[in-house]
Amino acid sequence: MFLFLKLVLAHLIADFILQFEELYQLKVRSYVGQVFHALIQGLFSLILLYPYLNSLQIWLFVAWLVLAHLMQDLTKYSATEKTPANTFVYFTTDQFCHILVISVIFLLPISHEVRGFPDFPLLDMFYRLNIWTVDVIFFITLTFAGSYILNAFTRSYLKERSPLYLITSPEVAHAILERSLIAWILFSSVSAPWMLFLLPCVGILRLPFKTLRDLMAFLLSLSYGIWITLVFQRIFYILL
Repeated sequence: MFLFLKLVLAHLIADFILQFEELYQLKVRSYVGQVFHALIQGLFSLILLYPYLNSLQIWLFVAWLVLAHLMQDLTKYSATEKTPANTFVYFTTDQFCHILVISVIFLLPISHEVRGFPDFPLLDMFYRLNIWTVDVIFFITLTFAGSYILNAFTRSYLKERSPLYLITSPEVAHAILERSLIAWILFSSVSAPWMLFLLPCVGILRLPFKTLRDLMAFLLSLSYGIWITLVFQRIFYILL
């Protein structure tokens, strides 16, 4: 599970945090953008697996991940161009397949090893504890990934919205604050149930940005934030 979680985190960083608008548009227009994106994923996989870089298994596996990621993305974009109405289905299937490919790491003998940074105690502690990796995975899934998932949903089922609905930089920045607050309220309600009454108040954040965040964007964000937080609450409960 240790290496699997590190690779999932690398995937999320490359696919969502570093999926800035210029790269996204380059991916849509050109094969070069797809290659560049896949290489970024490979680079971050190597960075997060730094203690394992003396193993040929890891280098070969990451090289295979890059190639598989590229092929999957090309297939997804080709299918999306042909049938835009199925954008959400293609997007979610693509993400599932990425995770499935990453899970092949369990077949390698090295997947049972837990390495770290023994010369740097604080870094070693953060790196070795799965809970910290899951924390970051949760945050990215809640915020950056959520914006792209909801964008794919609206492109399939709310076709009157613009192609970049919810994924422009200002909208993503607002979503990070909005859904982080939603998650904090839900986690706090475990010890203080009255905190749940604050959930409707999150909508106040939308008021100064009505031209940026319409009611539909808020409702989508609220629903997604609640669902993802409840799922990860259960995961945290299992890990702890």
